[in-house]
Amino acid sequence: MSKLLLGSATTDYVNRYDQSLLYPIERQTQRSQLGIGPDALPFAGRDIWNAYEFTYLMASGKPTSLVLQIEVPAASEKIIESKSMKLYLGSFAGSTFEDMASVLSIIKDDLSAGIGAAVRVDVSSNTELPDPRFPEGAVNLDALPVGVPDGGYDAAHLAVKGDREAEAVFVTDLFRSLCPMTGQPDYARVWIRLEGRQLSAPSLQRYLLSFREHGEFAEQVAERIFMDLTQCAQPSRLGVRTEFTRRGGIDINAERQQGYADWTYARHYRQ
Repeated sequence: MSKLLLGSATTDYVNRYDQSLLYPIERQTQRSQLGIGPDALPFAGRDIWNAYEFTYLMASGKPTSLVLQIEVPAASEKIIESKSMKLYLGSFAGSTFEDMASVLSIIKDDLSAGIGAAVRVDVSSNTELPDPRFPEGAVNLDALPVGVPDGGYDAAHLAVKGDREAEAVFVTDLFRSLCPMTGQPDYARVWIRLEGRQLSAPSLQRYLLSFREHGEFAEQVAERIFMDLTQCAQPSRLGVRTEFTRRGGIDINAERQQGYADWTYARHYRQ
């Protein structure tokens, strides 16, 4: 592809499988702005894409209706631009394949080649959404009387309560940022778990709400939050996950962590 698709005035929707629709983007361009070098990442993690509207034609011509889950390692050098991912997956709609295994293999190979790392592609079997209530013990930031601060995104909103170290989990459903290319709003549930100096909950919510008019890709939002929290609280362990709601049939869930093992991801009620 010759140019970025996000923000394009016109879009040609393709109904036949076309691998060339994929547009990889270097992660390092944005990571450099956060002080993250190319050699040693300060976190591990993954990006989980749920594609809710995937379809292709079986050999008989009968269409399928599947939900795909695609997992991209955070250590990959590149990501796939979201609109190009949607157009690429949509290009399967009018193409015929012998079986589902061959389709998944094609997608896995195409995406792995595009980002330069092994990608996992599965058919999602998660048909029941989790209880919308937050788990016991998590700090529900949405219960706080905190409004959107003036001035836009600012890491200076973050503050710690003191030097006493403990472990805490924070969660909010009020997060919003903007697509940096189209200006369209992206909504997310944000999870933060950390062990170390304790963050002031109001300051954390004020910080997260400051993203409301901030333009940045979903994966980069998670990394910015991770780096800002690292700078402020200097935790011994830290985990951040941004669970964005779907646009164009796909949601993106970016998970970044240091010191924690992977935690289980399950779609929440807004997804």
